[in-house]
Amino acid sequence: MIYRFKITSPEVEDFEREIEIGHEQTWLDLHNAIQESVGYDNSQMASFYQIDASGQRGLEIALFEMNTEDDDNMNVVAMDVAMIREFSSKENADLIYVFDFFSDRFFNISLVDKGISKSTANYPVCLISNGDAPTQIMMDAENFEGMDFSQFETKSDAPKTADDYLSEFDDEINDGPEFENLDDYEDIL
Repeated sequence: MIYRFKITSPEVEDFEREIEIGHEQTWLDLHNAIQESVGYDNSQMASFYQIDASGQRGLEIALFEMNTEDDDNMNVVAMDVAMIREFSSKENADLIYVFDFFSDRFFNISLVDKGISKSTANYPVCLISNGDAPTQIMMDAENFEGMDFSQFETKSDAPKTADDYLSEFDDEINDGPEFENLDDYEDIL
């Protein structure tokens, strides 16, 4: 069984990818195919989310397993163990793929076809690649303009020297016995 996903961006109107993937492959395989098709650094955090009829995020398919044994959160599964067929169907065809967590930026993903493979291609395969992908990460020095950082305590802009650090220590404090070697310490025990 082969699944075909259409990937679009709410940021870039002419951006479109279509990727076919086998039903026994994992969401990590789809993640890597998307990353390769858009030229992103695939070491950045990313997650797929199922979207319900009202547009709310449901099940998260995360890049890394973050649950602990004590964690009751069954709404998160790891990409490397979740197979495509387990979390995608015609009834639950819409997902989002968050690729920039700091700015909550994502691609829209829709299951557009499901069927028998007519090809001998190795899957996943990108069939359609139109338009340039948006920038992967938006949080950089340019995006800090206009942000209010007044709540944070600031110190002098001048870099500290070794003398500045050493001056913070008070060598004159003498609250206990002085030892010249380990034998002196043993004598008081």
